[in-house]
Amino acid sequence: MKQCPHCSAEYGDETDFCLKDGKSLVTKSGIRTKLCPHCANSIAEDALKCPYCKADLTSTSVPEWPTREEEGIEVRRRSGLNKTTMASKAILIAGLIVFGIGVFLIGGQRERSESQSVLEERLKEIKDKDQKIQDLEKQLAQARKDLAGNATKLVELKARVEESHKTLAATQQKLSRAARESERLAASKAPAATRTSPRPTEPTSTSGSGGARPTSEPGVYQTIRPTTVYEKPSGSSRVLSQINKGTRVNVVRSVGDWLEVTSKSNNPTGFIRWDDVVLVSRAN
Repeated sequence: MKQCPHCSAEYGDETDFCLKDGKSLVTKSGIRTKLCPHCANSIAEDALKCPYCKADLTSTSVPEWPTREEEGIEVRRRSGLNKTTMASKAILIAGLIVFGIGVFLIGGQRERSESQSVLEERLKEIKDKDQKIQDLEKQLAQARKDLAGNATKLVELKARVEESHKTLAATQQKLSRAARESERLAASKAPAATRTSPRPTEPTSTSGSGGARPTSEPGVYQTIRPTTVYEKPSGSSRVLSQINKGTRVNVVRSVGDWLEVTSKSNNPTGFIRWDDVVLVSRAN
């Protein structure tokens, strides 16, 4: 291995000249070296410039590194000082260790007491929360029980309502049958009833009939007031329509106090009271 004495660049044994500055290379082991006063790297003794830190070594103010003898003196002085202070350092270290152990023990005791109090508080909070949870579970169980009881009562009420509906429907059917039977009896007795009973005086017609009074004869009649048309000759039967005052109707027959009328639009016949109309013209 060869080295440039100027820039300290290293080359193989087959190279003779430095490729950087053209100096002749020498064997590395035969080069006398020194430490750079600026960067402390090993450089050639006759180098004018440090190849590492690029410092100029020709300056008169170049710092010098201490010699080995001076270094030995300094080392011996320091070792003497170290020997003289070893005992004091040992005492100081022992005192610091004892102090640290005391602080650790005291602090550990305090931390343990604080941790114990914190743990007790946490345990108390957990117990309180558990108690609240148990209370809520009891309330929830009671609410579920009440809900089940209310559901049972609701089913019973529904059954009672359905039974009431059935009873009401049966009662309505009985009333309907009784009403129909009453109407049938009234209709069967109506032809035999007398029609000579006194009747109230009716207003005279405004048509050209000359003020004829209402009769039970078939013909054209005119209403003297707003009149209701019933399905059957009974006031409790179904209402078919309402006709205004002054409306003319065709009467085909009479049933007791009722007159059967027909509609011009071929609707089913209905019944009106005979005292709601006056005769306009008799049927031919």
